[in-house]
Amino acid sequence: MKKLFFIALVCVTSHFTVKAQNTRFGFTAGTTFNNYKAKADSTNESGKPKTGITIGVLVDIPVSKHFSFQPAVNFLQKRTTDEETPGGGTRLSVNCIEVPLNFLYNTRGNSGNFFIGAGPSVAIALSGKYKISDDVNPPVSLDVKFGKGDDDNMKRLDMGANFMTGYCFSNGLFLSANYNMGLSNLFPGGSTDGTLKSHYFGIKLGYLLKGKK
Repeated sequence: MKKLFFIALVCVTSHFTVKAQNTRFGFTAGTTFNNYKAKADSTNESGKPKTGITIGVLVDIPVSKHFSFQPAVNFLQKRTTDEETPGGGTRLSVNCIEVPLNFLYNTRGNSGNFFIGAGPSVAIALSGKYKISDDVNPPVSLDVKFGKGDDDNMKRLDMGANFMTGYCFSNGLFLSANYNMGLSNLFPGGSTDGTLKSHYFGIKLGYLLKGKK
């Protein structure tokens, strides 16, 4: 699945890059507000949102006057906390590489343009930790085990849907906001254990380099 996704990404990006006359490369940095939602035995549980960081690079490929294809590669943190008691609980932090494939509509004004779009995304977990604490014992920090086995904590691959909007100034500086809704069930045992899904809201500041005309 992962290999097929990245092969398709390379092929699609190469196809548009060859045809586009004004492809622009850029980079972003910002913050994310993350959470996970679990459902088991008809009970929904959500932790408290936690902030994380995100940095990335992107390619903006025009396909018409107002539409562009914008794939990106981002590093981001997905974090949450579950405070079971006033003095304890569990904190989860997962470091991911995310590849969103956004299709954007741009207004193309003289001083800049608004943009809005959406697309699929895939995130691959690189590492993760969860910290368990209570009122009596010192906190315990453990590595997250990724996989699909009985001894694993979470699946590594997280497919999602991404929605974004923002404004880009004529000098290439832009501000964007996005919401990413996880579609994959991250429980290793699948639906037999219920469901565990991620979601986050992000705010980014970025810059697009000038393209060749």
